[in-house]
Amino acid sequence: MDWNSKVDEIKNLCYQCEFRKVVEAVDRSLVMDPGSDPFFKMQLYKSQALFEMHKVNDAKALLRHLTEHEEKQSDFYLYVMAKLHYSDKEWEKAIRLFRLLADKSESVREYFKAILGLTNSYFSIRKTSEIKRLLPELEELLDVVPLDQDLSFRLLKANVFYSVDNNIQKAKRIFQEVIRKSIPHQWNYFIIKSLFGLSSMYQETGRSESLEATLDLMHCYLNTDESVYLTYLVNERFKDNNFTLSSPLQFDHEFKRIAVQGKWIPLHDKPLIYNFLDVLHRKEGFVNKEQIAAQLWPDQQYKPRTHDPRIFDLARRIRALIEPYENQPVCLLSGRFGYKLASKDRNIEVNVNHSPAAPTQSAAHL
Repeated sequence: MDWNSKVDEIKNLCYQCEFRKVVEAVDRSLVMDPGSDPFFKMQLYKSQALFEMHKVNDAKALLRHLTEHEEKQSDFYLYVMAKLHYSDKEWEKAIRLFRLLADKSESVREYFKAILGLTNSYFSIRKTSEIKRLLPELEELLDVVPLDQDLSFRLLKANVFYSVDNNIQKAKRIFQEVIRKSIPHQWNYFIIKSLFGLSSMYQETGRSESLEATLDLMHCYLNTDESVYLTYLVNERFKDNNFTLSSPLQFDHEFKRIAVQGKWIPLHDKPLIYNFLDVLHRKEGFVNKEQIAAQLWPDQQYKPRTHDPRIFDLARRIRALIEPYENQPVCLLSGRFGYKLASKDRNIEVNVNHSPAAPTQSAAHL
């Protein structure tokens, strides 16, 4: 087998946001002992896919496992450890390792990758002088690096123009350039990242029509079942603009149950939780706490000190039931206006053929 071609195939799947296929392809390939270099490259793409699927612990465990097979000062070991520190927001540790890796690199591509990681780390702590020093150095090497590194650099540069230099027009041109370069390869990952950057700029500058158009485009490209972490970022960033993404929720009113990602959760024995969700399901946008209290406790006058803690506790219990990822909700969103269901416009009411004897999906398996 041509393992370099296999690595390229897996890379394409990753940037096309086919993350499940990445994991499956890597697992199948490793059975055939591809050799050291392809093995590590494929495992890195698998870890990236797991991160994007929001399986963070699995992704980190894979990276740590990889370091056990490497000498502690090898280039691969340093790069993986730098990625781990970066993902844990341990910026100074990541910076030290990316610097060391850059000093040790024997090829232009490896040097570029190390300096790109270093610059991203500086960007995370807004160390402007270092960012400005390194960007021109990276730009000089663009002709000799792979397209994915080229696009990663351009995304970083666009974000620097926007958030450091406040130069919206230059940032916009670069985001658009990334989209144009990505479309022929169907690299939705870079397209979505660019649309997210554009949408953030339009949101902060009050350009509502441009924001709506860009969010609609992002809706077309983002598969919520695959890109779970990006879905969370989009929901959190734009929930106050009445734009959220999530897998559809299905409501079965007769048997008082809901389905999340196709898995049914019985709520007939949890009437307050079911009614809470039903209130959000039937209304548009955010529902404030007074409206929620009126539906859940109709015989009581709303009192913030009494009812707000109850509502908060119900929301916490609901998230424990239906959210796949702790502390990063993609189904039930909260904000200063109250609560709402993500992607309310995509919720589906269904009539199903009921079989009372049929087992229902336990929430513990979600």
